[in-house]
Amino acid sequence: MKFLNRQLATLPWTHLAWGKPLIPKHAFTLWIAIKQKLSTLDRKCTSHIDSVTCVLCNNALESHDHLFYMCPFVKPLWTFIQIPCGFYIQPTNWASLISWAAYHWRGEGSSHSSSFSRLALASLVYNVWAEHNRRIFTGRKLTQNSLLHLTLDSVRAKLLSTSIKDSTTRRQIVEEWNLPSSVLRQPAKPPDI
Repeated sequence: MKFLNRQLATLPWTHLAWGKPLIPKHAFTLWIAIKQKLSTLDRKCTSHIDSVTCVLCNNALESHDHLFYMCPFVKPLWTFIQIPCGFYIQPTNWASLISWAAYHWRGEGSSHSSSFSRLALASLVYNVWAEHNRRIFTGRKLTQNSLLHLTLDSVRAKLLSTSIKDSTTRRQIVEEWNLPSSVLRQPAKPPDI
């Protein structure tokens, strides 16, 4: 019975992939990407695959590090996604991006709202993976601009369906995302006694 009561160690990045306000399919894809368990071409048996180059840029070996951060098709998207989220980082690879985010997006008291940033991270990772699969399985391609708008639109749609606790920081983010002020929820007032 002792083994049932034992606490499992919490990984430092767990909060990035789970919790509010993440979209479940985005959260799941982010979780698998963080664990580097997605079926990128460097992980597959290559005996029946002609090429292991990235399907997004056709330039380098496809790995988690390349696909989600170093790829010339994806790297500019990280720059554009940072602006409305209010964070600016220059990590050197996928692992350092996740380490930085796991440390800085731990709580709600940061200079930006960590929940908005986590939502944008998960959305971008999901949409990059979906584009990867779209190109492999259907042969259709989205442009960088289309992929960016798809990512931003999914974040904006989720924010519109969420009640956001009012604060100065969150008001700035609501303005940056061009959301109506009606999404802001006033703090609960104590009951009259």
